[in-house]
Amino acid sequence: MKKLTAVLAGALLTAASFSSFAATPIDRDQAQSMQSLGSVSVSSIRGSIDDATEQLSQKAAERGASHYRVIGVDNLGDSSLWTGTAEIYR
Repeated sequence: MKKLTAVLAGALLTAASFSSFAATPIDRDQAQSMQSLGSVSVSSIRGSIDDATEQLSQKAAERGASHYRVIGVDNLGDSSLWTGTAEIYR
């Protein structure tokens, strides 16, 4: 029984690590040597600029990108809701 519990715990940790995969940020110079896959955008992200860029990273990974370059991030007015756009790369 102890062995089964350890195996199940290991499987859960492995599954959690796959779900936390995110694309890596790059700058304009690095992007020049990579293949563009298009762009992703997010809106109404509550929190900070870091929360918005994290969502861009996750969305890029969901589209099969290994890297992303933030094109713009903004919050309109006095709001804590952020929008952002990133180009994604392979």
